[in-house]
Amino acid sequence: MKVLFIQEQTFLATALRLAFITKGYDLQVSNENISPETTIEAYNPNIIIADITKGRGYNYVEEANRKKVPIIVICNNGGENNFQAAIDKGANDYLSMPLSFAELVLKVNNLTKNKPSFIPITNP
Repeated sequence: MKVLFIQEQTFLATALRLAFITKGYDLQVSNENISPETTIEAYNPNIIIADITKGRGYNYVEEANRKKVPIIVICNNGGENNFQAAIDKGANDYLSMPLSFAELVLKVNNLTKNKPSFIPITNP
């Protein structure tokens, strides 16, 4: 499963990479200054997570919506205005920081229908 993370903060990218790799995801990190069209075409993700803290990540929301790729936005300065703007531009979900990585992974699973598989424990 390919996850594209559009980042504004390097430390967050490193932490997300660790959280997603341990769950079996292929996480690609891209700087938000690269064009959304180029980045999405080059990586062909199953889902996008975009940091919209500085507002430039909204371009990725619009492009993901056009390409029908699910997108979750995260924002450091959360609030109703950011939430509403993200949803209006086509975001599928939204999280404020500080993030719960477990919650973010769960949201990715739900949007991609990548439900975790469980191995039943059998008694001998």
